[in-house]
Amino acid sequence: MNDFSEIIKKINKAQDIAIYCHTNPDGDALGCMLALGFALEKKGKTVSMYCDTPISQRNSRFVGSDRISLPDSSVHELGISVDASDIDRLGGCIKSFLSCKSQIAIDHHKSFKRFTETCFVDKDACACAQIVFKLVKEMKLIDSRVAQLLFCGIVTDSGTFAYSSVTPETHEIAAELMRYDFDAADAIYNVFRSTSMERFNLKRRVLSNAKFFDDGQVGIIVFKSADFTATNTTTADTEGIINELIDIDSVKVAYALSEVGDKNYKLSVRTKDPVDASEIAGLYGGGGHKNAAGCRVNGYLEDIIERIAKIASDRI
Repeated sequence: MNDFSEIIKKINKAQDIAIYCHTNPDGDALGCMLALGFALEKKGKTVSMYCDTPISQRNSRFVGSDRISLPDSSVHELGISVDASDIDRLGGCIKSFLSCKSQIAIDHHKSFKRFTETCFVDKDACACAQIVFKLVKEMKLIDSRVAQLLFCGIVTDSGTFAYSSVTPETHEIAAELMRYDFDAADAIYNVFRSTSMERFNLKRRVLSNAKFFDDGQVGIIVFKSADFTATNTTTADTEGIINELIDIDSVKVAYALSEVGDKNYKLSVRTKDPVDASEIAGLYGGGGHKNAAGCRVNGYLEDIIERIAKIASDRI
């Protein structure tokens, strides 16, 4: 049922609630999880917050991020998934989520694949935080901490309100959240602009080896295991670096390949209209939004680069 009334009914009925976000969480996933968790605690609920991936140093600046843990063997009354386009995105949390006596999914991805009976999906929402905002507002559970977390979620998924997915409603919600008592400029700096020297060195190292195809219309960067070792970073530190490519005037499709195993890579895709990033990621079983998507690919690096460059060129 695509309606808050059923979601609120399930929340009111349950005392023990677990909230889940996708693996390798971004700011929107973390903002949604933490904001919803703290809002439900205001309502007197017992809340657990789970993710199968350690929170990166950068994202540890989210208020309450130390509350997030790996799931244990507990069976909860209600499980709520936020910002996950399909159940596979929950990674190591799938078993825990499915063990809950009842489940809810809240999402905004174009590629969403229904995996719960009760869900709320708004594919026009710039960030999942916009949906969670409407939910907790209806439940009258917003305070300054919840507002800050939702604001941070919107800021990160909108690229500080720069992406084409941003709507007048996005700005209206952000303005309403800013009326609560938190420093919006400081929040933006901490979750979007701030970077460590290690991440800066990773960025400099990888961008210097960027490859371009089709007269500069396709750009590809590769994060190898050696790059992470040399700069004392992890795959979590790659977030956002791909935007340096898509921001180049001539580039219509940008790729970032991150080595996560032997002949196994995480592929991030960014595009400019009319190229659909989710359609490209869907070729490998992934998904996302029209201009930002991701998936996993296997094979020899040189073969993967040749293949994805051709896929992009065919769509330009």
